[in-house]
Amino acid sequence: MRQRKVKLCKEKGCSDSATTVGYCRVHYLKNWKQIKAKQKRKAVKNLNKYIDHIMRQNPDGYVDAIREDLRNFDQFSRKAESFLSDDDFHDVMEELSQDDVTKIIDGIKIDDSF
Repeated sequence: MRQRKVKLCKEKGCSDSATTVGYCRVHYLKNWKQIKAKQKRKAVKNLNKYIDHIMRQNPDGYVDAIREDLRNFDQFSRKAESFLSDDDFHDVMEELSQDDVTKIIDGIKIDDSF
């Protein structure tokens, strides 16, 4: 019978098995704040990649394209899929209410100096 390999916790000196994001349960909770901050930085980076892609794809109408994507959550999910993992996408979007999205859409302006 073949034995399964057990991954160990990333924390130095810990020999418990990794259960979540490479950490054991105790060290995941200990490092939760840093893990979430890292995930949010990654999500923002990926979101910027998405926006850069839209700007290259549609240089004249990228603002309207982004507005339309934000208004239609399903369409945005499909387009952003290649740039954001599901967890990253939900980390960014779960903190936004519909009012926040509306404020973002209304606040998008074209910078003439760009």
